[in-house]
Amino acid sequence: MSNRSPGSYKNLAIAARSALIRNARELNLFSDNPFWSPALNNTEQILSTRLFLLFILISLLIVITYASLIVRTHSITLDQFSLSDFEQLQTHYPNTLQIACSQVSNPYYKFIQLSPIFHEICSSSFIGKKWISSLFLPNATSHNILDFRTFIFGQFQALALLCQTAKQSVYDGHRTFNSTNLITHDVLVRAEFNEIANVLIENLRKTVLAKENRTARVVSMSIAQNRVMSALRTNFYIKSVYLSKVYVTYNGYYFKNNGTSLSVCTCRLQGNQCVYPAGAFYNWTTPELDQPAKSNPPPRFQVNLLVL
Repeated sequence: MSNRSPGSYKNLAIAARSALIRNARELNLFSDNPFWSPALNNTEQILSTRLFLLFILISLLIVITYASLIVRTHSITLDQFSLSDFEQLQTHYPNTLQIACSQVSNPYYKFIQLSPIFHEICSSSFIGKKWISSLFLPNATSHNILDFRTFIFGQFQALALLCQTAKQSVYDGHRTFNSTNLITHDVLVRAEFNEIANVLIENLRKTVLAKENRTARVVSMSIAQNRVMSALRTNFYIKSVYLSKVYVTYNGYYFKNNGTSLSVCTCRLQGNQCVYPAGAFYNWTTPELDQPAKSNPPPRFQVNLLVL
């Protein structure tokens, strides 16, 4: 058994390195067979070999890079999964996850529960028959036309009717909403579902308000155009001519807020838009026909009420 010194191993490594470098420099892939008889000399063959190997290396790098960038899709089918599983999958695969709905059409009430809440006044005793009947005065028209006792009975009747029509409009809109279906082929993520739900609820709110406002405008226009007379004599006065069957109708006039003679609201032209402060008058005053209603003497207190 022979022992080699460290210097001999070093010389062997240097020799191997030199041989490797020399072989790399003189690498020639051209055949030595005279049958092929290459037209290139030895130096040109070596350069051509280097270029060939360089192009091969570049081509391999391009193929490897392209293969690493290709999105590989693995189709996995799950028969059952929970909501948390779906959200986790959506987080990891937001662009490739597809879950078809077993039922394409679903009514709104299955995923949106609405509970209408009305103003407290519409559930109070102030719109009840007992309260409204207690406000009726047989001689209501004997008071000053601006006295709230003249029309407070009609005001609360109108309030009760407003609550009734408002509730009916909301219930009708709610019933229509529940009978409408949402059609979707794929399961919606939480953000998409919340956005759709907000749009549906906002559209329902706007639709109910638009219908209620349209009904109020139609009723108001009908009252104004048909010149419906209030039994409380707040918009028109009817006076019989003495010893005849002739009746004369007088329009109701009300001062506007500034109280000048040039700012008068006419019920015949402006319908139920005439608004004036009402109050409690303890001295009965005869109304002046074709003249604006006057608060003389001034009332003890005032409250803004719409003239009926």
